[in-house]
Amino acid sequence: MDKKKFNNLIQQPAKNIVNISEDEIDNLLVLFPYCEIVHVIALLKSKQKNSINFNNILNTTSTYSSNRLNLYNLINKKIEQKVAKKHHDFTTWLNSSSKKNKEIIKNSIEDNDFLTTETLAEIYVEQGHYKRAIQTYEILSLKYPKKSSFFANRINEIKNK
Repeated sequence: MDKKKFNNLIQQPAKNIVNISEDEIDNLLVLFPYCEIVHVIALLKSKQKNSINFNNILNTTSTYSSNRLNLYNLINKKIEQKVAKKHHDFTTWLNSSSKKNKEIIKNSIEDNDFLTTETLAEIYVEQGHYKRAIQTYEILSLKYPKKSSFFANRINEIKNK
């Protein structure tokens, strides 16, 4: 295969796959065993010929594929049309979002008792959020009753600030 034919094949594999033989593809696979596009070309050719080895070639090609979604779309001839994205400000998006999105947003800003740690309480103290630090130490004293006296002392220290 000459360079011009090879370059045309690489630039538009779906269009130029008709002009190439299976032997030429096999030779390319020997020359460039790790080249993703050559494997894609072999896959397209096997799909075109309705080859019995299609699944094996697909497995091999997917191994070398950097983006399996693109490979899936290529095989299934799905052409994605890029739609121009509309730019909205945050409040417009928030008002137009579904009930589920609003619930997710609401849950994301609520405190999570599972993530309550001494480090978080200390960060609140350092940032001057004393009320939140006290709440955190109160939760920790319930979670870890053996350390409740330590947490009570920390709460008193924070109240004295």
